[in-house]
Amino acid sequence: MWEVLDSTKPIKRRGFRGKPGMTNVNRRGELGSPGIQKKGTIMSQDVKTYYENYDEGRRLSRDNAHKIEFLTTVHYLNKLLPPGSCILDACAAEGEYAFYLAKQGHEVFACDLVNKHVAAMKANPKADKLAGVEVANVLDLSQFDDERFDVVLCMGALYHLFEPAEREKCIEECLRVLKYDGIAAFAYINRHAMYINHIAMGKSSLEFMNQLRDTGKNLVFYGMDFGEIQALAAKFPLTKIADVAIDGLSYPLAESFNNATDEEFAAYMDYHLEICEEPSIRGFSMHGLWIGKKE
Repeated sequence: MWEVLDSTKPIKRRGFRGKPGMTNVNRRGELGSPGIQKKGTIMSQDVKTYYENYDEGRRLSRDNAHKIEFLTTVHYLNKLLPPGSCILDACAAEGEYAFYLAKQGHEVFACDLVNKHVAAMKANPKADKLAGVEVANVLDLSQFDDERFDVVLCMGALYHLFEPAEREKCIEECLRVLKYDGIAAFAYINRHAMYINHIAMGKSSLEFMNQLRDTGKNLVFYGMDFGEIQALAAKFPLTKIADVAIDGLSYPLAESFNNATDEEFAAYMDYHLEICEEPSIRGFSMHGLWIGKKE
């Protein structure tokens, strides 16, 4: 059974320790607690360097805690995407969603900024199931015609765009290649979930924590403030379908999920899928997914 912790006892690893400039690996095996960020835009080369040294290919299947994000995302995609859709997965990483959707009968074009990811997709034994695989930057999808796709998935770019103009350009390009009445999905990171996670890790300087709270910047990552994704979407001809906490409480409760039996984990997933659109849950979810229709 799951271990029940006494919430009245203080957590020993509290406080914001560590030196500015240090980079740590958290208990989920992911980077965290960087030093203070430079002002200005994080260039694409920094993002490429990060992912060249990170195993993104296993992230969504590494353990139960990570699987929550994948299972929640495909739950919504299966529910909302018309059969036989022509899909652009514009930030495909190593193709976890692209290959899954191709198996469901969709025509999927997969792109990514990172050469390592594109090479992994091309080397996959199921590569022939994809309609196309290529390197692309979501800020410039000029290789694709206007209104080419029924569905555009942008599940990664908004994690790394520090400047408002870049985030708007990202949405603009995705909508340019999307047909009218098509479905767009934009993944984002919650700033306040990042903040809470760094407290739990207990390895971040106070200077860094203040910066994270005020700017949302964390290494090459950008965390959105409350309501920011909806305000961004409102600038474009989009009607909201759902805003989903795709990994819910998987970060603070990772150990419990990873120690759960199959039956316990399945029961939690049923519960999670019932509540993952609740605003109070979204605020604690590290990753969110905003889904809308182009008008």
